[in-house]
Amino acid sequence: MTEVRLPESVAIFFEKTTRTFSKLYKPSWLLSEVEDNVWLIDLGENVRVVAGSIKGGVRLKWDRSLPGGSFSSEAYRVPLEQAKTIVVWAHDGAMPAIAKTIRNIYIFHLYMMWLIEFLAVRYGERFQREGFSLLTIDDLVEFLEAAVQEGVCGTGAFISRWEKYLSSKLGSDACSLENIKDYLEREGAYDVKGHLDMRFVGEALNIDNRRLRNSSVFKAYIGKYSKIYHPSVTENLETTMTLPSLATWCVSFCQVLAFLPIETEVELSDSQSILDAVRPFRVRIDKRTKTLPLSIGRKLTAGCCKWMIEIYPDLLKYIKAVIKQSALLVAGEEMSPFSALSVVSNRVSMPSKLVPLLDVYARWQADTYMSKTTIHANLPYPVFLLRLHIAVCFCLIAMLSCCRRTEVIALSSKSIKESEGWFYLTVLLRKTGVGILRERMDKPVPMIIAECLESLAQLKKAWKKLYLSEDPLLDDQAFFKVNARGIYPLVIQDVYVLLGELSESLDLVDVHGERWVVLPHQLRRYFAMTFFHFGGAENALPALSWFMGHENIEETWHYIKESLTGREISASEAAMATAAVCSADESAGAKALRDIIQKHFGCESLSLMNEDEILDYLEMLAEQGVYTVSPVQVRCGKSQKYTVLISIKDGFDA
Repeated sequence: MTEVRLPESVAIFFEKTTRTFSKLYKPSWLLSEVEDNVWLIDLGENVRVVAGSIKGGVRLKWDRSLPGGSFSSEAYRVPLEQAKTIVVWAHDGAMPAIAKTIRNIYIFHLYMMWLIEFLAVRYGERFQREGFSLLTIDDLVEFLEAAVQEGVCGTGAFISRWEKYLSSKLGSDACSLENIKDYLEREGAYDVKGHLDMRFVGEALNIDNRRLRNSSVFKAYIGKYSKIYHPSVTENLETTMTLPSLATWCVSFCQVLAFLPIETEVELSDSQSILDAVRPFRVRIDKRTKTLPLSIGRKLTAGCCKWMIEIYPDLLKYIKAVIKQSALLVAGEEMSPFSALSVVSNRVSMPSKLVPLLDVYARWQADTYMSKTTIHANLPYPVFLLRLHIAVCFCLIAMLSCCRRTEVIALSSKSIKESEGWFYLTVLLRKTGVGILRERMDKPVPMIIAECLESLAQLKKAWKKLYLSEDPLLDDQAFFKVNARGIYPLVIQDVYVLLGELSESLDLVDVHGERWVVLPHQLRRYFAMTFFHFGGAENALPALSWFMGHENIEETWHYIKESLTGREISASEAAMATAAVCSADESAGAKALRDIIQKHFGCESLSLMNEDEILDYLEMLAEQGVYTVSPVQVRCGKSQKYTVLISIKDGFDA
């Protein structure tokens, strides 16, 4: 019989698209080898080669220190292979319901490493042999409980591991604090100030000392072992922002396990059982980022606009003149650019608009009120001005376009376009898309955003005459920074410091005298809240939802509602309810609420009633908790319809 084979091109296609999971499988977004201890992940942006090294992307570290050695050691071979397979399976398109994109792969990996450490401490060598096969629902619940109580200090059992270490070294003497301090003194565990050196503790517990330093709970606990003990009160900052997402992650993680050849208990395959177990932990226990008060927002906006109109033109001329002379000094005397800038900045004639900023510059060099806004004494004045300008541009763009910080950082000078007198900003949405692809959106924006991007392009062009760079991202990305080492693309971490410096420069103090340091996400939230309140509240929701890049209107409502007071929520719900009952809405909730209103006012129809009367009555009922209203978005064929869901309190009788 003649052997029949597929055409070569078809065979190659099946070879590339048929996926089988083994320790050798390598997804397209993994730039490292599967066996590497650090994975470099291509998120579809900012990955480039600079001077022979790969820059950008996300790095996942597998060599975390655990009891019994590094997770990348032979001792943990079984759970390590399972963990790598789980990450690939959850983010390689096979289960889109779990991970539509790989942009949150870092968080997925981080939470999994917390669980791995929890299991490694709890089960010891058994976890090394069996890996995730021994995981139970009880483990997940206790893992989340540990996170509630002590954050990563709890999930990693930092405190119990330290106490176990002391017991192993001192035996019964570990019951005496004085004996412990004597032992630590002999071991050289104290620094010059008498504080316990975290490097010593990290080596003793086989934990990266940076993790110990970042744990507010552990730092508060370990303080009693210092030579001079000062009790401190600390909030559990580690869990406030992560607990709900950690609980949600547990559900996704178990869904992945259910599809893999890892034998686990049957209950872990039951999504409903997992949901029931983690439900108590999915309620957010914190307040989200504070919304900027109107007084602060107005002062920030006015200060940034004034900067662009009055200060930037002189700033550009001054910096160009300084760079021109600095370049001559660098070429002639082999002086570093940073040193040349310091010398030349005093020689070049300074425009009058920049003179008042010298006082701010001098104050910052001496003021240590806030470490994030302290300027190094050797920072040249032109670089100081550049940092403020970059912060101004970030504020205006993020606020007036309602963009996320990562979306702003990713902008290029070509992201803006003009059409018939209108300006549009092309944004690649951070949380919307498939795989490494991001959904594009053209947002209408004011002209000042175009001026900000143009100013960054002009300044970058000037600075590149003094500094050379091989980084291709520097040309593509609008935002950049200059420091003693050279010129580089701006990264998210830089933004927090720059906004802190700008907050100090503008002297942002609210009506109560509280000093404000603006955070990146507050800019987007400030836009959303002012748009909602001044754009017609409930009438603004559909437009705001589109502008924020949310996939549905419910997401926008929850986002807004978290920053509303009880009075504001009642007013907003009453407005939505009024719109519903005065319309042709025939839903059960609208009908029930309509009956309550008609009974109260003694009428058979609302058509002849004044809507303001209805609104006032519904606002009172909302304050009493008689009903709740949530905007919902329903799909009708290919279109979507915005409506409201009204729920009436059981047993209410008008």
